[in-house]
Amino acid sequence: MSQEDLDLARRHAPVVWFDEREPFPPLLVGYSVLRGSGPSPSFDGYLSFAPEIGGVAGFTAGKRLEGVAAVIEYALWTDWDIQHLYELEHVWSYVSEDGRLLYAEVSWHGGSGPLLQDGRLSMEGERPVAYAQPGKHAMAPDPGVFNAYDIRRRENARPAGPLAGKDGLLIGGPIAGRLEKTPRRDALANGFLRRHAFEPSFRFTKRWDALTVPWLTIDWLLADIPARLEGLLANLEAEHQQRNIWVVLFDLGDTLMVEETEEKDATRTTQRADLFTGAAELLWELRRAGYLLGLVADTRPGTYRNVLRQHGIYNAFDVYAISEELGCEKPEPRMFTAILECLGLRPEEAGHVAMVGNNLARDVRGANGTGMTSIWLRHNERYPIAPADPAEEPAHTAASFEELRTLLKRLG
Repeated sequence: MSQEDLDLARRHAPVVWFDEREPFPPLLVGYSVLRGSGPSPSFDGYLSFAPEIGGVAGFTAGKRLEGVAAVIEYALWTDWDIQHLYELEHVWSYVSEDGRLLYAEVSWHGGSGPLLQDGRLSMEGERPVAYAQPGKHAMAPDPGVFNAYDIRRRENARPAGPLAGKDGLLIGGPIAGRLEKTPRRDALANGFLRRHAFEPSFRFTKRWDALTVPWLTIDWLLADIPARLEGLLANLEAEHQQRNIWVVLFDLGDTLMVEETEEKDATRTTQRADLFTGAAELLWELRRAGYLLGLVADTRPGTYRNVLRQHGIYNAFDVYAISEELGCEKPEPRMFTAILECLGLRPEEAGHVAMVGNNLARDVRGANGTGMTSIWLRHNERYPIAPADPAEEPAHTAASFEELRTLLKRLG
């Protein structure tokens, strides 16, 4: 790119307003100046010098933009989206021969849309202005897209809060085939992101100016992405090694769910049941602390799905090891090693996994047999309370969720 192209791109550099609690603003700008219609350099789309703008924001149906001499593509790089590792959002400025800003578009969840409000371009001087979705960074000309209806605010906030860190390493788009996605890398990214979950304020007061961060040509930015991500993953791995417990697994019956309250159908599948008080709160608290969560249960598939969905905690878990799905029951090692495999953990790393259960013969024996950290959660005395042999001796014991919470904090 020439100095002329750089000067033109900086003249129309975008401004983006973020939620006041947004933890991950863009860190780099990749730019490219197109002098004719063609495919986007970094986005799955085609840039036309005569885009159809009719039928949107008050423009006459069928109308096409005229007088475009250049399209400037801005690729806004962020190391983190609240749900996955790395984000690349886009702004496109359409300019005239004399350098005036005629029109602009922004990216939105894999698509794009006009940066228009009430038929007018959203701009500040000669620079396009957008608003970013909290945590997700998809852009729009009006923040009302994100918070127009109060009844939807709770749902709009879920990706940034309770569901933060669920997609791991993103490998689509411009880096498809250039970086390997693995369960371990996903686990590292998800654990990190959960510690940065936030409740959006929907007050867009954090102004981000593209001119305040480093710029690269888009070609250079794309070439640098794999090395940049490898560096981030290496840092996550090093940080991960400093934690003693990475994963917390739970049994279901009489650990999270009160077995005496189960209502079953003719197939012995539980349709509904109560949870012990504080169970759901603890699960979400552990997610926010950066733990990965799993369910290891001897049960019917319909039972765990029904009960977890009934209480809104199905999505709290990252992995499941269910007896009828695996064809074995606890303390069979496969019930526990399946979890390690799903998370990309090596057998010798099993000690970083805590297994919480109420049954000495099933939960504690199985966890001990695979090298996991066994925690006996004793809500009641429905099952034997004395170990049959040393293999059933728990590493730790808790009599309540409060004691379990304290124990996990101590174990780290």
